[in-house]
Amino acid sequence: MDNENLQAPQVISLRPAAVFAFFKVFPLIICTLGFLFLAWWVYPVLIWLSLLTLIIAFYRFSYIRKVGYLITPEFVRVSQGIFFKRTDQVELFRVKGAHVAAA
Repeated sequence: MDNENLQAPQVISLRPAAVFAFFKVFPLIICTLGFLFLAWWVYPVLIWLSLLTLIIAFYRFSYIRKVGYLITPEFVRVSQGIFFKRTDQVELFRVKGAHVAAA
């Protein structure tokens, strides 16, 4: 038996790291803290705006963490979504002329 024929197909599964997602929503967290500061000193109704931006930041963090990439020799599949999953797939036999250059 040949070892080349027994190898499983190469599959790479990737997901964004939590640190990456945190840095992507960091501006929203700063806005939340700014609105909280303004609500404390200026106008207390701004606390609702602060809560809204915090909810948006949490949703965005969750959305980024739910993105998944599946790379095989035949296709690349990207799935994303929290409540409704969306899956996009590109078959690699259609990709022509891709060049990778080292910097």
